[in-house]
Amino acid sequence: MNRKLAGLLIVLVLCAVTACAAEIPAKKAPAVLAASAAAVPHSTSAAASGNVEEGQKIAEMQAVFTAGEFDKAIEAANTFLKTARDEASKTEAFRIIAEAYRKKGDWRQAAPAYQRLRERYEKSSADWMRCDAIAEIMRNSVNGVYQPAGAPAAKAPAAGQTLADDAVLAEAVTRLAGFRMSRMKSRIGNILRGTTPQLVMAAFEPVAEEAKLIYGLSADAPVEGPREVCVSTGNRLQTLGTQTIAALKVKLEKAQMLLAHSYYMSDTARTEVKAAQNACKEMAEGENRFQQALSAMAGKGEWAGQARLQKESSERRASYEQLAKEFTPRAGYYYY
Repeated sequence: MNRKLAGLLIVLVLCAVTACAAEIPAKKAPAVLAASAAAVPHSTSAAASGNVEEGQKIAEMQAVFTAGEFDKAIEAANTFLKTARDEASKTEAFRIIAEAYRKKGDWRQAAPAYQRLRERYEKSSADWMRCDAIAEIMRNSVNGVYQPAGAPAAKAPAAGQTLADDAVLAEAVTRLAGFRMSRMKSRIGNILRGTTPQLVMAAFEPVAEEAKLIYGLSADAPVEGPREVCVSTGNRLQTLGTQTIAALKVKLEKAQMLLAHSYYMSDTARTEVKAAQNACKEMAEGENRFQQALSAMAGKGEWAGQARLQKESSERRASYEQLAKEFTPRAGYYYY
């Protein structure tokens, strides 16, 4: 009887302990380090890492950084990276190191630290571009003042202000974005060398993607360079499009009889017709991408030239789509 009573008491005690534990709130982790407009955003998934121990260490490093103990934060992050497994936590540790070097004014160490952080992101993504930009800024800074090679001298920051200040860094990122946009005109020659609409788009699209990413660095980046690229590309597409559409119409006229009675087609003729149809579809899709790029590269403010380029592109696309339909055989399943 005494044994039964003792067992019952143990069960009651365990139930009481469990109920109390459920009412005790979880220990709040240190606040996540806030990211400035110019700095690289912290990893939002690091604090919620599946590895509780690593998540706690990251939170402690963030607290040390926030307290201004940058050397201590760098040391802790380097030690953490030797054994860390969670990828989001690793990225956050690399970010703390890079930001700490910048905040303490060690520009020489900050540049490679941001390059290491950059490699944690997909190449040419927004985060990759931001890290790449800050690394370049650090490499071209003397005593914490950004001065890119070949660029006009900028207004010196107020006494005591350096790139450790987030506002100064934001201004430097904007200057770098403008400098990169100004170099975009040099890509026009490669676009104009395209001898077909497909080749023109192949040269234009990487430039458009780069402009989009630069605008991500600074929405106030100069628009003249990207717009000039768009105008040159649109003019080239219009010239080649006029020639290509005329040539396709001649080809279509010659193929009308075979298209109407496709079972008379030779294998060679079928291949040529199918190639022409696919080319029309490809060029129509290229015009869609060109129009999307126009919107992305326009930047802020009104741009009168965009309406003309959009209109001409829409007309070319309609012609390509119509030709693609007309290059479809109207009889004879042997074509497929």
